[in-house]
Amino acid sequence: MDVKGTRMLVVGLARSGFAVARALAHRGAIVTVTDLKPPSQFRDLLPQLLKDKIGLELGSQRRETFLRHDVIVVSPGVPWNLPQLQAARQQKIPVYPEVEIATWFLEGTLVGVTGSNGKTTTTALLGDILRASGFPTFVGGNIGNPLSLAVDNAAPGTFFVTELSSFQLEGIQEFRPHVAVILNLSPNHLDRHPSFEAYAQAKRQILRNQRSDDIAVLNSDDQWVCSLRTSVRSRPVLFSRQSELPNGVFASGGKVYYRVRHLERVLFETRDVTLRGAFNLENVLAAAAAGCTLGADFTAIRRAVRDFRAVEHRLEFVREIQGVDYYNNSKATSVDATLKSLEAFERGVHLILGGKDKGAPYTPLLPLIKERVREVLLIGTAAPTIARDLAGSVELVQCGDLRAAVGEAFRGARPGDTVLLAPACSSFDQFQDYEERGRVFKELVDKLAWEVSPAARVRQQAREVALPEPSPHPEAAPPATEESPVLPAKEVVEPPAPETASAEGSPPQDQASGNASHEPATEKHDAENLPAPHHEPAGEDPTPSATVSPESGSKAGALGPEHAESEPLTSRCAELSYVYEVDVLETPPGETQLVPEQEAVISLADHQVEVASDDPLPFEVRGKGQPLPPSATGGVSSPKAKGKPGVKSMSRQSRLSGME
Repeated sequence: MDVKGTRMLVVGLARSGFAVARALAHRGAIVTVTDLKPPSQFRDLLPQLLKDKIGLELGSQRRETFLRHDVIVVSPGVPWNLPQLQAARQQKIPVYPEVEIATWFLEGTLVGVTGSNGKTTTTALLGDILRASGFPTFVGGNIGNPLSLAVDNAAPGTFFVTELSSFQLEGIQEFRPHVAVILNLSPNHLDRHPSFEAYAQAKRQILRNQRSDDIAVLNSDDQWVCSLRTSVRSRPVLFSRQSELPNGVFASGGKVYYRVRHLERVLFETRDVTLRGAFNLENVLAAAAAGCTLGADFTAIRRAVRDFRAVEHRLEFVREIQGVDYYNNSKATSVDATLKSLEAFERGVHLILGGKDKGAPYTPLLPLIKERVREVLLIGTAAPTIARDLAGSVELVQCGDLRAAVGEAFRGARPGDTVLLAPACSSFDQFQDYEERGRVFKELVDKLAWEVSPAARVRQQAREVALPEPSPHPEAAPPATEESPVLPAKEVVEPPAPETASAEGSPPQDQASGNASHEPATEKHDAENLPAPHHEPAGEDPTPSATVSPESGSKAGALGPEHAESEPLTSRCAELSYVYEVDVLETPPGETQLVPEQEAVISLADHQVEVASDDPLPFEVRGKGQPLPPSATGGVSSPKAKGKPGVKSMSRQSRLSGME
């Protein structure tokens, strides 16, 4: 696609916005980026943007800026109904999502994976299957690396396995994956989408432009997803965990079969799947089905499935402490995801719930909570709502923050139990994103394990005898006593009145200043989550969990330096405070100087960008050990239909060519 000289506005400057802005500038477009966040939030990005001669509008988003451009590119976290975007559409200015712009410049096979839950696991495993088969593969999209990162780095013939959220799909126009995978559908992101029907329609967009030579991989066990098979123009390929299929991939009798009419092959055994939970078996079946349609080697499929481990923050086993297992499923940001997490455990669960409410009711959790959960530990601003919905089920404990919840879980759990972080909420009331929430949980669990370990205390005492000097890392100092840890008594709460807000649910306090920390802008993320309606989620920021602290120029960890000499987790449940600091930008001589932190920066691009010689972006194509089969030539091309950019996915010889 020729964009040379085209005036293009990128809305939202985080990972996706930064990547697509550079990709467009390198191809001669006249690019401006705009974001409501102040310049201080982008200190590490500004030097590269200035070097690429990309215009800036930071701290404001003026309507006239939107109207003076030829094309507008929207990052995943930007609401599609933003008033400035609506004004642009009224003026017939084309508006595209970042993921579609990226496909204008890619040559290879485009694979899209979407659904309410399981997208990341399925996308990551499918990438492993293709790499194990010797295919050059890029894995990105909502999984972490924007698809635009591949534009300047991926070789022709690459498989682009792309996780797609509803935020990325709702605005597509010509985006067309050769293989589209839909895993499941359940209520989610109702704080952004006006209704469940609108959310479902956004997911259905992945099939919008597919043709007869494309493939739709659909979950036969999900009623809504399975119903799509009769309406798609592409060839449906089904997968099932619950029943045998005449065609497709299914589990039966402890084995996973791949069947095409009268041909059948065992791909692997269900015991080869190391991931916990029946829902994860569905994700593996989906990845295997997509791999088969793309020509993956059968042996490579089994090897990849055997070697695959849980993706971080997705029902990730952290460790065992005194006979109790700790699991991190911080990515469970919806009620349905938490339900699936609970299905993986039979009983004795201490469930940590809460965060920022996303608009869906929590009552669907009641049956499994009554059956499998010993107590629910409530955190975040959603705690009052959750308490109302779960009243009368099990013991509800108001903890306020994650540190207190981990301490309370340790106090109440006994050998054989499970402590599970599966919040059913987004993280933006207390954390940068779900990834930070998961990292903090693991750090707290690791610290807890250290504190309660007698062997660790003995080793530390021996070191203190040999080395009387103070430890350079006071946060690593163990408790001096051998006595059993003492925790404060639980605060069991009754469901609060609807108008009552819990003090523990407020944002964490900055201990140095005493001021409440402001909610950071984000999903993952998680492009899957949205804390504010005017800019892209910080979950897409190239430097996650980093905000500017004007008091200091050093960097601090997730728990902050103020916790270096805090009491052990086992003896006190204190409120956490998070501090993140980044180095101040050193502007090269002769370059534009930064304006004060709260002052808007407006520097619209009015020039044609010259391609500069830059260091490669952080992207690596792996798995080039074997050439693609002859049928794998071709690519995601960019035909010009009636003067508009479009996407065409390559046609491949499918192993399911005989399927109806």
